[in-house]
Amino acid sequence: MQNLFKVLHIVYIGMTEQDYLNYCLSQVEKKLKWKKSSLWKESDFIKLADTISNASEISISPHTLKRLFGKIKYKEHYNPQQATKNALSKFLGYASWEDFIKNHKENIYKYEDTVTSKNKGKLIYIIPLLIGAIVFVVYSVKSKEHIKDKVEEPFLFALKDSVGTVPFTVQANYDFSKNSSESIYIDYDFKHPVMGDQIIKLNKNKFAYNFTYQIPGYYQMLVKDNLDTLKTKNILAMSKGWNSYLIDEGYIGRYWMDNKMPKNTTKDYLYYSPNEMKQNGIKVPPVYYLVNRIFKKFNIDGDNFTLKTKFKNAKAFGGITCYDFILRLYCENNKNNIKLMETGCSQFSGLKFGENTINGNHENLSDFKINPEEWNTLFIKVLKKNVNVYVNNVEIYKGNYTNPNGDIIGIENSFKGSGMLDYLEIKDLTTGNIYLDNFD
Repeated sequence: MQNLFKVLHIVYIGMTEQDYLNYCLSQVEKKLKWKKSSLWKESDFIKLADTISNASEISISPHTLKRLFGKIKYKEHYNPQQATKNALSKFLGYASWEDFIKNHKENIYKYEDTVTSKNKGKLIYIIPLLIGAIVFVVYSVKSKEHIKDKVEEPFLFALKDSVGTVPFTVQANYDFSKNSSESIYIDYDFKHPVMGDQIIKLNKNKFAYNFTYQIPGYYQMLVKDNLDTLKTKNILAMSKGWNSYLIDEGYIGRYWMDNKMPKNTTKDYLYYSPNEMKQNGIKVPPVYYLVNRIFKKFNIDGDNFTLKTKFKNAKAFGGITCYDFILRLYCENNKNNIKLMETGCSQFSGLKFGENTINGNHENLSDFKINPEEWNTLFIKVLKKNVNVYVNNVEIYKGNYTNPNGDIIGIENSFKGSGMLDYLEIKDLTTGNIYLDNFD
């Protein structure tokens, strides 16, 4: 009887947040293809935390994972923070927790999964009870829906525009006057170096709020009521060509006016030498990264394209051991990346395409290598979600993914130290559209 009501709850009332979370965890376990989670040890949770963090670029702790998978008992249910659910969703190849839920609206638990084999054998004897229960539940739900219509708290929210070139002011028009909550705010998905995360509580007596994105990027604006997400809007803040940033080792991901590099003056490649930076009065830390970024509508399909580039990162050019090359492709639905290292540093190598992630902490990626003393070439071919990667004309990876990337809207390259980027070309294999920069 208990299982019967569980089925009725899922089918007729719908999946709760906890139901979606349980389903998400089952998909994580299925993707890993490890032993059952009930048999996982401390080392397994540490490994999984590292794997999910690398795939999603959101930090998640082994302790949190142990709570989620029931290794640590926590009241009746453990509902983690939004960032944790986003990390799990991104590990599975979705853009966010909201995207995961949207794509599984119809993926309710099957009756076979919630009824034991013993109960299945008795199904024929409870059919009359089942029919009666269904009639009762449907009538109850309809009654509840009628009551809910009376107490529903509607709102309006829309953006005037979600794509623009920086500085780009996004105008949000809203009306929460009929909503009783006093904790509605917008998270603009940007961390100001001084003022911190840009999260604005909305004034219900106003009907618009303007926010200016000054740094190019692809942002996910969230409209929230406490911890509940009401709306999600993607913002493309486009750049005027390439922007480069000098990043201190302790401030990865920090992009602002004070660490933005002047326009590159070197001909034939994108490069900032340590001496040139010092001569221009730029304080160069002992360990640093140089990040080159461009965001625009490339009109190139992220599931059908080729990419070619040539680069070098060596001590003579201001490189810092372990010499590396990182390339990130921002797409409408996903972010893909590849990290190549000099020989001997493969622990730090990795790749992510679609929902699939590999990293050198747990796999042998010794082929993901570059020669610091020479120019290196990278060639990527993605055709109908099948991926082939070549470094210096040698294939180092072959795989595929399922969830579509959408169009490419951003490219990011970073070096540990001062590396050189000689050229970059991306071609759409369907339309023939090409983006090419020789940095002349």
